[in-house]
Amino acid sequence: MKFRQDIYKIGLLIIGIVFVSFVLQAWLPHKSNNIFSLMMVLVGIVSFYGAIGLGVNAKDKTLSKPDIRLAIAISLITFYLVLVGTTSFFVRARTLPEITETLINHTTNIVGVVIAFYFGTTAYEAVHKSGTENTKGNEGKANGASDSPE
Repeated sequence: MKFRQDIYKIGLLIIGIVFVSFVLQAWLPHKSNNIFSLMMVLVGIVSFYGAIGLGVNAKDKTLSKPDIRLAIAISLITFYLVLVGTTSFFVRARTLPEITETLINHTTNIVGVVIAFYFGTTAYEAVHKSGTENTKGNEGKANGASDSPE
């Protein structure tokens, strides 16, 4: 239950960052994209370190490789969703600047590659782990061991 509450806190913090950024953008007299840039940086940092914090082992304060991969995937997906949502629904210009279009295209490619590697590595580790367990079981049977007690 504590884990779920921590996830909700991180999500609410990210939503709060986005909301405050939109309020500041509407409130400030000069219309600058600096606030949106700062929002994107904060969303990336909060989502990454929040996911890292969720993956840390409470006893010995260690972090495993799968937890690091998960944190990277979560932070990139969160960053991507906020980026696309912001540029799609809240930018007033009819055409986006060239740099924004380039950023969205490249971020789409990066997120696609990260997701593919994340799921590919997870599947590889699961197959490799089950293959190792099967090999150990077969070696014992080859040496005369059986599953049934005698």
